[in-house]
Amino acid sequence: MNMKEGAGVSERQAVQQLMQNLLRAKGDVRGFSDSDSLFSSGRLASVDALEVVVMLEQEYGIDFRDGFDRDELDSVDSIVNLIAGNRSTLEPASQRSAS
Repeated sequence: MNMKEGAGVSERQAVQQLMQNLLRAKGDVRGFSDSDSLFSSGRLASVDALEVVVMLEQEYGIDFRDGFDRDELDSVDSIVNLIAGNRSTLEPASQRSAS
């Protein structure tokens, strides 16, 4: 399933849905805000971080070959910021200069 904004789902909504699905798979149906720490709080584990990384690589072209800081994946807000921070490096130079 394509979760990109072009498919009618915003980046934030895609990340919220992924985190909600990961939590539900663990039986955690409590709500969360976009700023809640989901890994640091123990609600999600390292194996869940791998699923987030795979989604970010596949859907947004983010390269994690050099590793990642789990804090960058700890909340919806931090993941959305990671996507936005990588967007400029992923766009062709012609698109960056037009902005």
